[in-house]
This record gives sequence, structure tokens and C-alpha cells, in this order.
Amino acid sequence: MQFLITTKFIGKIIFPLIASAALLFSQIFTQLRDIFTLADITNDAPLYAEIISADTALQTAPEIAQPSQPLDLPAAVSNQIVETAPAYPYANPAGCAVTQPQDLTPEQMLANVQNAIGGKYNLAERRQLYIWNGSLGTMLNVTDDPFVYEFTFNEFQHPLTYLGDEVATVFLTQGFVVWFREYNGSFRLLAIPMTDGVLQSQWASYVTSYWQKDGTPNDAYIYSVMKKLPCHWVIDSGYVTNETVDSMFNLNWQVPDYLTAGRQYLAENCAEAQRVSEEMIGYPNPASMCGPLAWTILRDANSFPYRIGSWSANAAAFTGANPKWNDQPWGTFDPATYTLFHTDQPMGGYDFQTNGNLYTGDVIYSYATLYVTPGYFDHIFVVAGIDENNTRLTISNIVRNVPERDCMIEELPLYTPGDLTSGAINYEWNGYGSGRTGTSGFDVFRWNWATYHNNGQAMQYTVRWGDTLETVAFDWKISPEMIEQTNQLASDAQLIPGQVIILPALVQPAH
Repeated sequence: MQFLITTKFIGKIIFPLIASAALLFSQIFTQLRDIFTLADITNDAPLYAEIISADTALQTAPEIAQPSQPLDLPAAVSNQIVETAPAYPYANPAGCAVTQPQDLTPEQMLANVQNAIGGKYNLAERRQLYIWNGSLGTMLNVTDDPFVYEFTFNEFQHPLTYLGDEVATVFLTQGFVVWFREYNGSFRLLAIPMTDGVLQSQWASYVTSYWQKDGTPNDAYIYSVMKKLPCHWVIDSGYVTNETVDSMFNLNWQVPDYLTAGRQYLAENCAEAQRVSEEMIGYPNPASMCGPLAWTILRDANSFPYRIGSWSANAAAFTGANPKWNDQPWGTFDPATYTLFHTDQPMGGYDFQTNGNLYTGDVIYSYATLYVTPGYFDHIFVVAGIDENNTRLTISNIVRNVPERDCMIEELPLYTPGDLTSGAINYEWNGYGSGRTGTSGFDVFRWNWATYHNNGQAMQYTVRWGDTLETVAFDWKISPEMIEQTNQLASDAQLIPGQVIILPALVQPAH
């Protein structure tokens, strides 16, 4: 009996204790091994890349934009959780600080803006101290308000709003939110510093609404223009998220698809064209809607440049336009973004193949008579594409006079190189059923990216304030990777205002 009791005691008590002790020693040994392994990693290999200093940003881009060398870490680190930098949707814009300028007062931030824009504009002379606050619905004396500045820039009024692109962008890169406003007989630039306390101020809504997709503050005096990419520190500080930034900006560098953009407005008869004109284009008369229709197609195709200008507000520049009388719509755009051709030769029967073809994205203004004459009309239309037969296409409103009067919005062949008799230019708009246009010549407005593509030659580009690889690629319709490779830049390289980069020669035109 004593032997049996001892055996049971050993089996039920001693053996489990021995097993538990063995397990405990195993866990202690594993933890000690991990501690010594982590110590080796900490002592021998850095876990974070070196932060580039502000002084380094003054070097040339190829030098500061080289991809960092891979870290030679022990294999054991592969299972460790290492904090990584946020994945920004776009590179840090040219002119932006790497980190938030926390030690700067709003007055010092403003001084940085003045230093960047130089002596062309004296901000102190332009500052207004009694200004409108839309959220409160009242005028305020802001002499001692550290969270707002407003300046008069009457030279930026429509149609010359594009002149304000650089100034507004400099403000943004130096930590301000910028809105254009128009009231009390003047055109103004409202600048609000993104600094501690601003979101608790009476100007908070002007900051938060800027960083919302299609956001606008409650202010009837806002003059709508495109927004610009934020500095990375603006994202890091919580003013906007990466997801919102990604949704706010469409920087697709592909050649715009004007045909798809325009086909949603096709109309088979006058009744349908009237509905499209009123409800979709916002213009009352389908017979004379060519300007607003052209602007809408350009907008929907995302073809306007990455610049501030009055073209983004509405179709005003394309409504009642006549380049000979009011320089519109061409005068609305920055001359650095396009080339303008003009001929006094009639458009009907014009030999484009010999004299220079039209290309996708070209905008044509055709002149008829100096004064209104029955059967003649001025016209504006977009070259929306080129088909497999090399025929140029457009989507345009058209008024037919035979066999009976009717109007519609159609996808039309304009001309085929070498053929001087067919297509809307040579037939329908040359007196055969739809009146006459182009009898006094025509203008060809061509984006500079199209000229660059068609020339097939490399070119130099000078970086502007606020540029990134993505915005340059968008404006010139080439991939960011091509720019990176040509200039030996890293994919997240920050460009520098005034830096000269090379846009590579293209093997084939993009259209």
C-alpha cells in the first residue's frame, strides 16, 4: 500500500511540477535570447534613415534626391515592427519646409513670403486692416489679429488671375491657406497662417474648408480658383489627411480623353440639345453654346494646367468670346502654357497637311464676318481626337438649315489630311447645310505639352514654386518615372524653385 501511494504521488504531483519548471526555464531562455538579439540590432544598425536638414535643400536636386542606401540589418530584424514614414500621395512641393516651422510667428512666416516673392509686390503697402469675415457676416478690424492677412491685388482680376499663381503658391509653401476674394471694388488675397491656435480662431473655417474636396468657406466673396498641393508637414500636423489629398487632386498625366468627356453631351435633336444646354452646360441657347460646351469638355477632360487662373471658376471666358475684340478666351490663360497660331486664310479648303495639322486638345476659333451676317457665324470647338484613318474629330453643337432647320450636338469629322472637300470644316461649315464659319480665317490654340509631344525633342523645364514630379508630369503629359530616370531623381524627390530639369524626348507623339 505504501508503494502504491508513493507511485501515485510521484505521477500526479512530482512529474507535473518538473514539466512546469522546464517550461518556465524555456520561456526565460527565449526572452533572454530576444533581448540580447535586439541589443545587437540597436547597437549595430540604425532603424531610421537620416533626416535631410533644411540647409541640404539648397543643394541641387540630383544630389539631395538620390535614393537612400539599403540598411545592412541582421536577419533577425525582419520580424520586428519598425515605424515607417507616412506614404504621401505626392512629393513635397518645391519651396516647402521639410517639417513644420513651429518656431516662427505669423509675422515671421509673412516675412518669408515677402523674401520669396522679392520686390515685385510690397505686401505691407497692400495689406488691408478692415476686412470681411464670412462666417461672422461682418467686417472686422484685424490690426492685432495674428491669424489673418489680406492684401489687394487688383492686377489679378479676371481675366489675368493667372498672374496670381506664383504669389498664392508661395504663400501656401510658407504655411498659409490662401483664398482670392472680390469685394468693395477690389480683388484681394486672403492668407491665414496654419499655426497654433488658428483652428480655435474666428478664421478656422477658412482653413478647414480649404483642405476639403470641393470645400469653400461660408463667404459669398470667394473667387473660385484651383487649390494647390499641401506641404508634407501640413499633413503631418493634421490639417488634412493623405486620403483627402488623394481625392482632392487628379494629376493623371495621360493625354486627356476629350472624346469620352464630350460624348456625354451628345443630343440628336433641338429639344434634347436644349435640355443638355440648360441642365448640363448651364447655357440657355443650344444654337450658340459652342463656347460653354468647349470649356465644359476641357474641364471634364481634366485638361487645364496645374495653375491658378480664372478658367477654373466658370465658362465666362468662353462665353461671348471673340479674340479680335476682347482677347477671349485666350487671354484667360498663362501665355507660358500655350502657343497661338493665326491665319487669315479661309478655313474651308485649308490644306492642313501642308501648312500644319491640328492635334488632339487644340482649340479652334473660326472667324466669319466682322458684323452679324445671316448664314455666317463665329465658332469655337475642341479637336477631341484622331481616329484610325487620321481624321480629326470634334464634339460640337451644330445648326442644320436643310432639309429643315434643326440643331443637335454631334461627334463630327473635321477633316482628313490630304482631303480638302470632306469633313465639317470643308463641307458642313463651308456653306453646305450649316452656314459658313472660318471665312475670315481662324486661330489655333495649342497647349505647350502638345507642341512638346509633336516635336519629339528633349527640352528644359524650370521648376516653379509648388511643383512636384507629379505636377510637372501632369502639365507635360509624360510619366513621372520618365522624368525621374532622365534626371536621376528619386521617386519622392523634392524639387527646388528655379531648378532646371530635362523633359526627355518622346519616341512617339502621345496622340
